[in-house]
Amino acid sequence: MKRQQTRTLNEILEQILNETELANGLEILRINHAWNELIGETAARECGDHTFREGVYSVRVKSSVLRCQLDMQKVFLAGKLNAMLKKDLVREIVIR
Repeated sequence: MKRQQTRTLNEILEQILNETELANGLEILRINHAWNELIGETAARECGDHTFREGVYSVRVKSSVLRCQLDMQKVFLAGKLNAMLKKDLVREIVIR
């Protein structure tokens, strides 16, 4: 039996994640965790639904005061999120 080319476990996992499209779900999970870490535990409790599509991260915020504060800082927050993720994934944040 001929030995095939050896691959690292990381390469195999990346291939499986890409083939099953789980990589997108993991990216969204990483973005949600980074968002909660960025805005803090107390503010994160005021956030509801999170969605991410085509570079747009949407967050529903229950508190009108927090919504206004986050809306004024959304360009800054998008930059910080990308820095935390070490990728340029989020190009826009929508606060609802």
